[in-house]
Amino acid sequence: MAPSIQVVLQGFGLATNQGSMGFCGITLVKGAKTTLVDVGHVGRRPLLLQKLAALGLTPNDIDQVFLTHAHWDHSLNLDVFPNAQVLIHTNERNYVRNAPDSDWATPKYVEHMLQSSKLREVHEGEEIDDGMRVLSTPGHSKGSMALLVEGDGGTVAMCGDALPNALSVSSGLPRVVFGDLDDAKQSIKTLLEKATRFYPGHDRPFAVDGSRIHYLEKTEIRVFGWPAAGDEEGASGISYTLDGPFQTPVVR
Repeated sequence: MAPSIQVVLQGFGLATNQGSMGFCGITLVKGAKTTLVDVGHVGRRPLLLQKLAALGLTPNDIDQVFLTHAHWDHSLNLDVFPNAQVLIHTNERNYVRNAPDSDWATPKYVEHMLQSSKLREVHEGEEIDDGMRVLSTPGHSKGSMALLVEGDGGTVAMCGDALPNALSVSSGLPRVVFGDLDDAKQSIKTLLEKATRFYPGHDRPFAVDGSRIHYLEKTEIRVFGWPAAGDEEGASGISYTLDGPFQTPVVR
């Protein structure tokens, strides 16, 4: 029986003039094991727990976390899952041990966080569950990896920020490259060769059919200011709804 795939939290490529919101996609894959692909940052922790509960799961039910890469927006909720084995690519693990100061997405405390986890290094082609295997996708980070899941409708890729949104299909690049530019380009080519459906790092799931992209789910996000307008004298706020795709320009 093919593994089942469920979006827990959709990713969004939202940035402001005050910084990035960093909302990554979080996906549940249920096979012989219960696997969570990425865990997001602490700003989404209450919602993550709420969504898991709606699926009948507690953090203790997660057997393994597949960490596409160690950037803060994908990893900061690792401590929520005490029973989970955390899978990280060997190249990413080695990089995090001594990440340069220029890599603002890999703060020094990520190393301490990983050390306190039940960490297992994985590599290209390794099967982490029935019908689920590792694909190395370096470029966005030194050791980015994707999870390929064999389903009834073909191969699905949980690709993190190696392929962060649908715009990257046409541009051939992720939005940001912390590793090697040529590696990043090749990783997108490899992903498009290996799979037809994608669960990206900062967009909703989509399918690629030749030059056409088909989104697989609807999307919505509400953005509001705090305090809301009128809550206090002189306060100002905003409240509006956006309906994606939430694609952002490529930044080299």
